[in-house]
Amino acid sequence: MINIDILLERARVLLEQGRNKDAILQLQQALHQDPQNDFALSLMGRCLYNQKKYDEGMGFINQAISIRADEDYYFYLLAFGHYYKDQNLVAQRMLNKAIALNPYAADYFGLSALICIEEVELKDALKKANEGLEIDPENITCLNARATALNKLKQTDAAIETMRAALEQNPENEFTHTTVGWNFLEKGKHKEAAHHFREALRIHPNLESAQSGLKQALKSRIPPYRWLLQYSFWISNKGKNLQWILPLALFVLVRVVIAVLGEDSQLSIAVVSVMAAYLLFVVSSWVINPIANFTLLFNKDGKYALTNSERWSAISAVSALVIGLLMMLIGYIFSSPATVSFTDFIPGLILFSLALPLSNMQFPVSFKTKKGSGFVALILVILGLFSVLMLFIDKEGASFFLVIYFILFIGYNWTGLFRN
Repeated sequence: MINIDILLERARVLLEQGRNKDAILQLQQALHQDPQNDFALSLMGRCLYNQKKYDEGMGFINQAISIRADEDYYFYLLAFGHYYKDQNLVAQRMLNKAIALNPYAADYFGLSALICIEEVELKDALKKANEGLEIDPENITCLNARATALNKLKQTDAAIETMRAALEQNPENEFTHTTVGWNFLEKGKHKEAAHHFREALRIHPNLESAQSGLKQALKSRIPPYRWLLQYSFWISNKGKNLQWILPLALFVLVRVVIAVLGEDSQLSIAVVSVMAAYLLFVVSSWVINPIANFTLLFNKDGKYALTNSERWSAISAVSALVIGLLMMLIGYIFSSPATVSFTDFIPGLILFSLALPLSNMQFPVSFKTKKGSGFVALILVILGLFSVLMLFIDKEGASFFLVIYFILFIGYNWTGLFRN
């Protein structure tokens, strides 16, 4: 029987090398010898975290804590799991316990600062990052968190100085390059951002946050997308509640303006202008992402940045937009000026609107998708195509399906505010 200390050392080295499956095999042997070994349990939890099995990993970490409740690092690991599951309040509580047990670990303050940034508690984030840097002035997590907090607080000079310090400290750190990239992207400097995302991917080719950042930077070359991305950054920095309150308030404001202006027939042009501006904003927010992804298919970097699902999503969404527009144009051309009506544009309008659910679907298509919004998107596409088919077979019978489609479409669009 292999000595348990040897098994644990092997597992630790394999874990550092990213060989999680091999590390798990060593840890299973170790836990077979000693099921109550808290260090083995914590390593098993870390391996499962790396495989994105956060619930299973947290189960092992909790077992380790039940055996050794005075180990601050285990509470830090547990906080990490909650952080990745977007359970930030619980994560902060776990970090507070870790800090209470060991107030001299800079990484604990760094993770706490990152959580504060997600919760848009920027001053608290800066305070936490500074506390961590007082313990370890070269801590990369705290430097990155400080740079991000300063950037969002509009303290640009201090943010740049901190980013430079982080890069000088470790120019080959992929997470630092990713953080710097996102900070540049938030400032609208997509070229500089793309450079740092490429550097991060050179060091770690599979780093998801860098892949996502590079896609955003490349798509930001399209001005409308860049403007909407800046709007997204701006509204996210105002707090989570405003992310859905503002669009609702905008809708109510448009309705009020139309109601007021509509009472005066001489202001009909203003009414139409307000409606057109609102609809342009809504429609552009729907279609700009698949269009931007579609343009990446013809970019030397972009076509590799997109996943297979994103490629097919972009192709199908843009196809729906083009076919929808063509059908509306055909409906107008083949209708006489005296008889043209809104019903002539319905088939094209439905196909055009399918770009929204198609852009949110996962490919290859599956009815077994675990994502609720993905399943609703699939139902919308099927219902929309069936409604178009019914319009050519039985117009009266199609009206029932059209009503259901538009109700479901509006609901899907508005609930998207809460999903995001």
